[in-house]
Amino acid sequence: MRVGVTGITSDLGRGLLPLLEADSRVERITGFDVAEAPGGLSKLETVSLDLTRPGSDDELTAALKAARVDALMHLAFVNSRVHGAAFAHELEVIGSMHVLAAAQATGLRRLVVPSWTALYGARRNGPALYTEDQPLLGAGVRFVTDRVEVERQVESFAERNPATHVVVLRFAPIVGPNADNPITRLLRTRFVPTVLGFDPLWQVIDERDAARALHLALDCRAAGPFNIVCEDPLPFSVLVQLSGGRAVPMPGPVLRSTIRLLETTGVASVPVPLLDFLRYSWLGDGTRAARELKFRPNFPAATAVGGLR
Repeated sequence: MRVGVTGITSDLGRGLLPLLEADSRVERITGFDVAEAPGGLSKLETVSLDLTRPGSDDELTAALKAARVDALMHLAFVNSRVHGAAFAHELEVIGSMHVLAAAQATGLRRLVVPSWTALYGARRNGPALYTEDQPLLGAGVRFVTDRVEVERQVESFAERNPATHVVVLRFAPIVGPNADNPITRLLRTRFVPTVLGFDPLWQVIDERDAARALHLALDCRAAGPFNIVCEDPLPFSVLVQLSGGRAVPMPGPVLRSTIRLLETTGVASVPVPLLDFLRYSWLGDGTRAARELKFRPNFPAATAVGGLR
């Protein structure tokens, strides 16, 4: 098997590469990124590629053909706050369009794309568990709506290219000592503002389990989306406590003012449009992943979030 990976320096990329390196079935790994590749991987060959540039789909097509890639893991997504919304849109939405164009041009056999359970949205009248056939309602912030758009692109691609086995992994918030994303940055602030009178159940997934789910997607016979979640959701206040922080409940108007103040000082917080995630539970049903992907998490939520201490 020859595996391509975009975004090899992303959190997911760094977690996945050692698993591919240790997999005796994997003959070669072709990594695509603009940043310097990690060392110590004998199977890895790197190609410098900026997916935001016009014409990068042609470059990727040529590289996939030259390497005779069987499966492509598209992990080039933005989590770091150092990038602006415009760059994130270019990389995630436009970059994914370039990846899908290359996948179609090469007749790729398998494509794996990560996503979020957060795309279901959080709402008062939501289901107890979100299954994969629930609509993606998203939220009113660009980095969520961009991911919804990517999922729609991928779904359309899968309909047009039935010969390509397409797998989408919708991850609960990924946590661990090496994870750097909006949720881990929020929990690492140690004083986490929450909505007074609300304490929703949350799911997280350990970064090692997230990488393992990606690895399993190379073999999965079923296609489509899978919720990758823990089996033991916890109240958000408990997650904050386990991560070494302290939840600070505030009335809605005070919390909104506090968030705006934190944003001006560059401190991580929950954007105002996402406050419903601190009011209402949004739990993904992991049944399909357990049955079809053979994925069950090795690390409970308490252990996973404890890695942030």
